[in-house]
Amino acid sequence: MNAGNGVPTGRARAREAIPAARALRRVGRFFHFAALAGLAAFGAYIVARASGATSRNFDQWHLLVAGLPMPTAADWIANLGIGMHFAMGAILVLAWPILFSATIRARHRAVHRWTGRVYVGAGFLAGVGGMSFILAHGAYAPPASVAFAIWGALLMLSAVMAYLHARGRRFQQHRAWAIRLFAMVLGSWLFDLEIRAWNDLTGGIGVGEGNTFGPFDHAILYLFFVPNLLVAEFFIRDWHRHPALARTLKWPALAALVAAGSVFAYAILAVSATQGGKSGRHLLQLVSG
Repeated sequence: MNAGNGVPTGRARAREAIPAARALRRVGRFFHFAALAGLAAFGAYIVARASGATSRNFDQWHLLVAGLPMPTAADWIANLGIGMHFAMGAILVLAWPILFSATIRARHRAVHRWTGRVYVGAGFLAGVGGMSFILAHGAYAPPASVAFAIWGALLMLSAVMAYLHARGRRFQQHRAWAIRLFAMVLGSWLFDLEIRAWNDLTGGIGVGEGNTFGPFDHAILYLFFVPNLLVAEFFIRDWHRHPALARTLKWPALAALVAAGSVFAYAILAVSATQGGKSGRHLLQLVSG
């Protein structure tokens, strides 16, 4: 403290900031490991369900997997498209720890390069497959077709730009587009988490009944990927390294992050590890035989 006016000195302010900084790092690590576990479960769910290892297959490409006749060209396009979307999606969901590992990037450059090539290729093909399905079959409702088409276009754009900047050795721009690509990949997983958390915590406020669309049904079509892009920009610009929050706001911000982390963890467990979860019922069936 300054003896005269009681204002904290720079050294005192630094000491006060250390506990908050440590807590923020711990929350960040929690989000990282929760995402690692949740995405691993989601990837296993895609592989198990799409391959027919559990009792129900993906309805959208049941004809292709079961070898049943497909009478129209639209059936072929939709089945092949969604099949490619999920196959490439499994790569996107499961390979990201290799791509974003600083150790592999520094010590095993060839592994990082080839993983990156596979990853951006999978991102582009996943977008192509999803777009093909939407054009030939449509999503579960017209508003969903529009939103998923926008998401798919951003996924493809991010993949192409990440590849082009890497080829041009513009590594700062390459990093930015790789982060945006991963933000889009996260959307496919967060879609189910956000729906489950909202339904359980609010009782389904704003959710339509039957074939009707409520306010939440419209909102979730963009909440699953637009906020991801905003968070991606936050990290691309390194704003997380030099937070400009006032001292009085650091602890409330930390409390908000802890609350969000608690909801995040609950949604992961509810979706991935319970019989009522979208992926949990398939994964538990696979484990139990």
